[in-house]
Amino acid sequence: MKKMLLILFFLHALGIIYLLHELGFRCNFTDSMPHGIYQIVPGKPDRHDLVTFSLAEDNPYFQISLERHYLGLNGNRPLLKTLAGLPGDSVEISAEGVRVNSKLLPRTKAKTCDRHGRQLPIFLKSTVIPSAKGLALSTYTENSFDGRYFGLVDMDQVRRVIPILTFKIGG
Repeated sequence: MKKMLLILFFLHALGIIYLLHELGFRCNFTDSMPHGIYQIVPGKPDRHDLVTFSLAEDNPYFQISLERHYLGLNGNRPLLKTLAGLPGDSVEISAEGVRVNSKLLPRTKAKTCDRHGRQLPIFLKSTVIPSAKGLALSTYTENSFDGRYFGLVDMDQVRRVIPILTFKIGG
């Protein structure tokens, strides 16, 4: 695994990561989803699809996210999540987690603080998802920065992705 990290570091240093991004590839080094390379694919995103998007600058969480580096060190890094809710779906927030159409989604119990002890405001509310909006979550890990916190996303900004190469770092 150390070799893979070293290769990725050199690719990044050579600007290859930027080139891959311009060609529709997304590299994920966060724990929200499996680490690796994902590719944007054509088609309208549907429930349970992996998706990528950038947090809109008018989102109430945008400035907090930049200050706390939730969106990367260099600004508004695209996020990688699962599309958990579509327009017309019922979303319920409880102490147990997030329910979509009455189904409790795994690992969606909201945290009150981030890993540095800073309060995590929660903008997602129980609602019926309006047209042109979607709910993007990570059910891969409970520590994801996702729709539990920043709320719904604009569907016209969401793109489907598929995994090209994923790997596990560490244990």
